[in-house]
Amino acid sequence: MPADKVSEFLPISSDTARRWDKKVLSKYLPEPDFDNLRIILVDEKSIGPHHHYLTVVMNGETGEVLHLAEGKKKESLEGFFNKLTPQQRSDIEAVGMDRSGAYKSVVIKAVPHAAIVYDKFHIVANYNKAIDEVRRSEWRKADEEHKSFIKGQRYNLFRNPENRKPEQTVNLNTLLLFNEPLFKAYILKDALKVLWTYVYPKSASKYLDKWTTWAKDTGLVPLIKFAKGLDRDRKELLAFIRNRITSAKLEAFNATIARIVRRACGYRDLDYLFLKIRQEGNPVLQI
Repeated sequence: MPADKVSEFLPISSDTARRWDKKVLSKYLPEPDFDNLRIILVDEKSIGPHHHYLTVVMNGETGEVLHLAEGKKKESLEGFFNKLTPQQRSDIEAVGMDRSGAYKSVVIKAVPHAAIVYDKFHIVANYNKAIDEVRRSEWRKADEEHKSFIKGQRYNLFRNPENRKPEQTVNLNTLLLFNEPLFKAYILKDALKVLWTYVYPKSASKYLDKWTTWAKDTGLVPLIKFAKGLDRDRKELLAFIRNRITSAKLEAFNATIARIVRRACGYRDLDYLFLKIRQEGNPVLQI
């Protein structure tokens, strides 16, 4: 239960409950297992207002949370690799991450032999931002009668078909029928997802060439910019074909982190937060 609720059952303050909880967790929770690490996942997690972030590192195979640090800068991730022995570093084969942020340079320096795999779900989310730029541009060009309709279709353009209600599908189809730029941007989103279905890197690379050409041929600035970014990050994108890893485990656990922080009304003690996250994220370790 939340520490604030303990006082309803026992004659102790919430601060005392937290101190006892931290003491017990510190004593009984084993240290993270850094041996035989093959795949790690790295991501940033927003835990409050004012752009307060945490860097989280997870074992990509077991789901064990290995590292938690304040911020999302290079130093936040460097602390993790500093804990590893040379042998433990050499065991790491692949690192899954978002392509934004300062993590890439840290990984290249710490484990230069490991493949960097840009997470496909983050890439699609990045493309949704490009679609939204096209939508805003079309909204600015629309007359007053159509502005509100275009504005209201933002999330419809992002949703997968199975997540749309029938009336949402009708509205989206109407928008795409009468707006060619948004139609092109939307169709290319489904085409982009095909990239991750390939099993051979050369075939995937040829398809990436086709997709970037299609995007550039639209003449839409946001799509052209996005296509150039994919071309630049080709190596890390195609690394998925060999390694087949995503940040899905870590993204799913982000909801758990948010729940822990919300239950505690925020955490000032990062060490305690790490203990609570490890307790929650590892059923065999729960007390």
